[in-house]
Amino acid sequence: MLDLKNIQHVADDIQTIKIQWATPIAKAALEVLIQELKNQKFKSFPELKSFVLQWTKLLMQARATEPMLCNGMKCAISQLKSGKAEALKPARPAGGDVKKVQLALIKSLKIFLLDIQGEEKIRPEIWAKIIKKNYNIMTHCHSGSVVQTLVTAWNQGKNIHVYNTETRPLFQGRRTSHDLIKAGVPDTMITDDSAPFFVDNLYESHVHIDMVIMGCDCIKMDGSIYNKIGSFSIAMAAWHSKIPVYIVGSLTKVDETNTIKIERRSGKELRSDAPKSLEIINYAFDMVPAKFITGIITEYWIIKPKDIKKYVRTYYPWMMK
Repeated sequence: MLDLKNIQHVADDIQTIKIQWATPIAKAALEVLIQELKNQKFKSFPELKSFVLQWTKLLMQARATEPMLCNGMKCAISQLKSGKAEALKPARPAGGDVKKVQLALIKSLKIFLLDIQGEEKIRPEIWAKIIKKNYNIMTHCHSGSVVQTLVTAWNQGKNIHVYNTETRPLFQGRRTSHDLIKAGVPDTMITDDSAPFFVDNLYESHVHIDMVIMGCDCIKMDGSIYNKIGSFSIAMAAWHSKIPVYIVGSLTKVDETNTIKIERRSGKELRSDAPKSLEIINYAFDMVPAKFITGIITEYWIIKPKDIKKYVRTYYPWMMK
């Protein structure tokens, strides 16, 4: 019987939010799969195929709302269905052929992992070019890519000031503030409830916001995105004041099947001592419509929301199958 213990451990950490944020989740999943494919010995193609389908299902179920994770798993499955499909038939002999498929899977997953790591380095340079000197920039929740971008702009002498939310109930905004201050970037934290009013430049605003930049957990094929709850109201306030809204997100976060749904988490996150008769709706994410978004900063430059499908077809055709 094949050992899924290490994979189960990572899946549990993803599900319980010990591992969080889209890119770290996808990295953790890919790394454990690569390692397990190296460690496991398969007697036949059906056994290898069964193992792949088991662990992809296990990890996708751990966080079904993370398309980067799901696309990493689909990358592996697409490898099985590609030119190696004939080799997976039971009638074929085992031995060397099954090892070739195993190595091809490892190579495919490594390429996907390298793509994720590579685009993390590329995007900050792309984004920082459109930040002007003395900009006041608003962000929400925590995104490592957004922080890298802001730090890059600061190190280029742009003299920016960042405003970010607390991001309740898990306070991911504290991580953003910590990372920015550590890098020397001036930062001010505001409450989640005040964010839309704070961003809007039309009504009694004491700080003029020049730009909104946020990460995302999911990019839809129509150019809308899912991000931490509160993103919708911030983006709408910016759109109302004609403030540009940029989203940082790799094309590997695209939900081309339109199956990713808004996650609802336990009400205990908001109130552990709530009366049993009290219903609590705790959305983890909300949607930012495409019309609110100026551009999506990807590894392939800045894409207009309407062009997402075209770029996915060009650079990740296997995602469209």
